[in-house]
Amino acid sequence: MALSQNFLRRRDPRQRVSFTAILECRGVSQNVRVVDFSATGLRVDGIQGLATGDPIQISFSPDIVLTGEIAWCVWHKAGIKLVSALDEAHPAYLFLSDQASAIEQLRIRAIAAIAKERAGSTGHSGSGSL
Repeated sequence: MALSQNFLRRRDPRQRVSFTAILECRGVSQNVRVVDFSATGLRVDGIQGLATGDPIQISFSPDIVLTGEIAWCVWHKAGIKLVSALDEAHPAYLFLSDQASAIEQLRIRAIAAIAKERAGSTGHSGSGSL
């Protein structure tokens, strides 16, 4: 029940990303995949041995390190609530926004390639379907 309540309390829009970061909790580091973000938090995959309330630091690069706590975790996934919200000029927010833009550009290119392929196959096959 706590998971659904935390999910429903999200106020900030999320943006999709996909990159590896280093998460540290109580002196133990692990590689995780950051899969989305907002100004107030992150969602990560690939966690091990963490529990709700655990304090963490997450490093995107040696110069970009954020502090937060585990807001929820289920199996290998977790939500991280950042100690301080990120404004749009924060280096971490700029980094995350660049990552999200790259994913969106790839998505648009993939859709365009599929549309072009379908248009080409429709013109050659005469059937109009795949």
